[in-house]
Amino acid sequence: MKKELGLTLAAIVATLPLLTANSAQTIDFGSNLPTGTVPDGYAGFDWHGAQNDVFADTTPSFFGSAFITEFSRTAPFDFNSMVVQELNSDAPSIGETSNNTTMIFGYLNGTLVDTLTETYAFGGGTLLTLNLDDVNAVKFETTNVRTVFGQPVIITTPDLTLVSQLTVDKSTTRAPEIDPSTAASALTLLIGGLLVITGRRHSSSRRVFLV
Repeated sequence: MKKELGLTLAAIVATLPLLTANSAQTIDFGSNLPTGTVPDGYAGFDWHGAQNDVFADTTPSFFGSAFITEFSRTAPFDFNSMVVQELNSDAPSIGETSNNTTMIFGYLNGTLVDTLTETYAFGGGTLLTLNLDDVNAVKFETTNVRTVFGQPVIITTPDLTLVSQLTVDKSTTRAPEIDPSTAASALTLLIGGLLVITGRRHSSSRRVFLV
């Protein structure tokens, strides 16, 4: 009985780190990878020809991002956020403006499940919070609108999507979120209850019955 209880308690305690672990995965580009095509399999995803560190960008390192048109994998994931950059050569001149609109398409097994639209002005390191859930492929299309001498110049292409960091959820299934403090309290109560029951069993086993 003692051995079985010990194994039970050990198994319960071992689950605590799993309940409180952070499942987010951050994927960086730039100096983490060689210049050129991002290899399929990097960070567990296919990158569909994404190009890393090809032109000087607005990251502090000057070469710290990748042109990304699409990324995917077999198992579903949640696409939480991305940090977008721009080419230094695209900086607007005095009197000009430059604004981007990035459309993000989320697919699950080839079916479009959601589309997000994000707008941001020229500048490096813009964080886009997305919350695009339960997809296994994401595609990008960015439109740049510049005003030159008061007239708009519009360029639309997936190749304008320049990314230095992506954040995804590694979970492949959706499950109710458990607050870490609540999980810890529940486990403490469970362990305490098992100890009480065991103590009662030990106490009853010592009783002597007289006939």
